[in-house]
Amino acid sequence: MKRSIFVAGAGAFAAGSLGVSASAQSMPKILVGYWPISSALPFFVAAQKGLWKDAGVDVEMVKFSDQVKVTEALLAGRIDATATGTGSTQLALAEAASPNFFKILGANLSSEKSILDEVIVAKDAPYKRISDLKGKKLATGVGPQAALEAKLIFGKNGIDGPIQELLPSQHIAAIVSGQIDAAYTYEPNGTVGRLNGTTRVLESGVRSKYMLGNGEAPWYGGAAVISTDALKNKAAGIKPYVIGMKRGFAMVRSDLNGARAVYPAYTTMDAKLAEAIPEIQYTLYDEFKPSDLRYFQDNFDLFYGQKILSRKLDVAGMLYKG
Repeated sequence: MKRSIFVAGAGAFAAGSLGVSASAQSMPKILVGYWPISSALPFFVAAQKGLWKDAGVDVEMVKFSDQVKVTEALLAGRIDATATGTGSTQLALAEAASPNFFKILGANLSSEKSILDEVIVAKDAPYKRISDLKGKKLATGVGPQAALEAKLIFGKNGIDGPIQELLPSQHIAAIVSGQIDAAYTYEPNGTVGRLNGTTRVLESGVRSKYMLGNGEAPWYGGAAVISTDALKNKAAGIKPYVIGMKRGFAMVRSDLNGARAVYPAYTTMDAKLAEAIPEIQYTLYDEFKPSDLRYFQDNFDLFYGQKILSRKLDVAGMLYKG
């Protein structure tokens, strides 16, 4: 894969006359793919607050409709990196097909305490637990990660039937219209349905609860990565990119309410919805404890065991080393 390097250029004399150093003029642009999901917040903050610009690197956020398209763009070399919220298994599929394709900069985790994944139903539906959905019309997101997760989650509750793939943005409308009875989905859908009075969360933290067997265990379902091609061909921009990114995470952790205010600029959320989004936890590449790595590894091993991944992957070896 080859990516172009951005060089602004009217020559050294013009750069000097504008008071801009030659090194700044030759700094490569980093293209970051994302889809409008709540877990990408640290990257929205870094972009909106100018944290990358302050760190000395030009970063462009590139929007996609879903996580599959983000991964496809990374694989095709149309972007250099992904924001958190990009499906870790989608990324693992690319890594399995193209070894040493990327390095992990950070990951978002979900659990019963860090709410990101959930099963939603109509507000007045009689269901009390997932097992009550036997024989009902079910949906999940798009792509192999969402499909297998839904199959396993519903299967653990004794449900073995067809599960329709729909974009998460369609889940609430599909429930309201009666097209489906329930959806395995992601935030902000649970919050949206609660605020507009159409749907409610039946159970949350379902990946940890049913796929890891421990509702409090971290399920690393999304990741921010950077391609090894970019690490090599855009080396000058990598350090400031990581610095700006980490500042974004720091702002989310220190001032969540202030950080939430940037959601409307990158998603369809309005200010009221943005304020209500649950807190999401993250682990950066240099923060993983051995127990975190074991849980992340369990994620990949599960999909390898289900023959979704063609080969076994080593999470520890995939982390960015700085």
